Amino acid sequence: MKFFSLKLLGIVVPIAIGTILFSSCNNEAAKTETAVFSLDSAKAAIAASNKVFGACFATGDSVAFANCYASDGCIYNANMPKVCGTDGIRSFLSIGYQSGIRNVVLTTEEVMGGKEAVVETGKYEVFIADNVSVEKGKFVVVWKEENGKWKMYRDIWNSDAPPPPPPAAPAK
Repeated sequence: MKFFSLKLLGIVVPIAIGTILFSSCNNEAAKTETAVFSLDSAKAAIAASNKVFGACFATGDSVAFANCYASDGCIYNANMPKVCGTDGIRSFLSIGYQSGIRNVVLTTEEVMGGKEAVVETGKYEVFIADNVSVEKGKFVVVWKEENGKWKMYRDIWNSDAPPPPPPAAPAK
């Protein structure tokens, strides 16, 4: 019986020590991962990117505009198919610039999330020449880190303006 107890201890003790070490390693990894992510840092990066985003419409700088988005980012604009990838996003800015948009002001209302993704909600206002406001609405953006920088991954918005009336019925 004594031999059995010692043999059992020879198995149980290493398992117990391994479990304790594994648990403490996991806790340290979790602490390190948590310490690396900072929502305040993400918010600051988002605020800086939002300023660049709006200013790109003044100059038509499609490269800086596309750099606000992840390489696999997508724009979900109303009344058109989604636009994805750097080339598509550059083209999207060109369409906006050619249509007369000269600034977009984004006002962040809420930012939440973690290391994998951050979600921003807020309001926007679109301006044409002479700082004339032409549209207001709301947005949701999912951000992700790419090469150490927060980038827009999914971007969707809609206008606060009422929809246009339906077409008139054909005369009989």
